[in-house]
Amino acid sequence: DLFAAVEPILPSLQEDNVVVWVLGSGPYPPGVVALQELLDAASEELEPEDVWQPEDMNDTCLYIFTSGTTGLPKAACVSHLKSIMCLSFYDLVGASSQDVVYLALPLYHMAGSLLGIVGCIGIGEQGWGPHGELSDVSGGLTLLLPPPPSRLSTGATCVLKEKFSASQFWDDCRAEGVTVFQYIGELCRYLVNQPQRPGEREHGLRLAVGSGLRPDVWRSFLKRFGAIRIVETYGMTEGNVTLFNYTA
Repeated sequence: DLFAAVEPILPSLQEDNVVVWVLGSGPYPPGVVALQELLDAASEELEPEDVWQPEDMNDTCLYIFTSGTTGLPKAACVSHLKSIMCLSFYDLVGASSQDVVYLALPLYHMAGSLLGIVGCIGIGEQGWGPHGELSDVSGGLTLLLPPPPSRLSTGATCVLKEKFSASQFWDDCRAEGVTVFQYIGELCRYLVNQPQRPGEREHGLRLAVGSGLRPDVWRSFLKRFGAIRIVETYGMTEGNVTLFNYTA
């Protein structure tokens, strides 16, 4: 869908030896790599480990363009280690393999792709989040210990919504049996600003997790839609620290 925006500058990109990859049916101009054709022709057999296993987990796994939080948008390097660590995201907030996660965030950003999709893959059977293995440390802080080595990931169901719709959200939740919702703050504001409808509390949503939820929207969301646990997090694609607000 976005290739039309790139096509006018394609000659200058090719002059700078920039390779353009596109996922879609095409056809595309010469020099553009059509990924769908390569995927269709690829074998389903897994390549040997020495082909795909990184030599160093701190090597770059992928580039994700930031939205400009720390200046102009830039391609942030995401290491293999950081990608693997995202497997624990939903475990850290208390989700389990019995949950159904609703995801309507763009998959070209870290929140949707690594925390959302990869996080669903890494969910354990029981989870080990804020009610699990905690240890008090000095200064009033709480240290979240890592999971035991024997804990196996079983994954959870992820409901992917192509485009968020505030008017359809609760109907989607009821139809798909959604229990966990990953948000950015504005999505919750959209829901609160919707006209009131009968049965707004008739849902199975028990947990909302995300970033950027304003205190006034937080209070309005809970007052209107019921006792939903909210875990607010903060992190940056180009950063190396993530904060979790377990106490609300």
